[in-house]
Amino acid sequence: MRNARFRGDLSLAHEGLQVVLGFGVGSLHGLLGVAELLERSVYEPASLRRTPDGFEFTLLNPPLRMGAFRSARLLWNGVAVAPDRVAVRPGLAATWIPFSAIDAAHPVDLPVGERNVFRAHPEPAPAGRQRVRLELHSVAIPPMVWFEFADEARPVGGRT
Repeated sequence: MRNARFRGDLSLAHEGLQVVLGFGVGSLHGLLGVAELLERSVYEPASLRRTPDGFEFTLLNPPLRMGAFRSARLLWNGVAVAPDRVAVRPGLAATWIPFSAIDAAHPVDLPVGERNVFRAHPEPAPAGRQRVRLELHSVAIPPMVWFEFADEARPVGGRT
């Protein structure tokens, strides 16, 4: 598994180098700016908060391929969280959908223009700054889309 991640990181570095060689450092700097803009426009600032048994965070109208997703995976500080320990409340829905219930026959729809709240119960629930990666596989488009952010968790019900 580590080997595959290393190859992915190496591939990303290679692509970055190709952009620099082909278009100059300014182009790579521009791409990094776009990535930062996407992170700021997707992750609701300061929404990562501790709950009595884990964490919650909110994504705002993700500019991902919206629609139905046949699977979802959450990595917490680089470690995959079991699908039965992660759930999403899409948009204005009243119920939580566990990741373990999401499949091709029961996709999850993340509505455009609405907040999507996620909760996770990683074991153990770590302290300090958290790095969160959400991976989604579309029903219509085979490639995975993903989003990653890092933030300090706020106390339950509070913002600091």
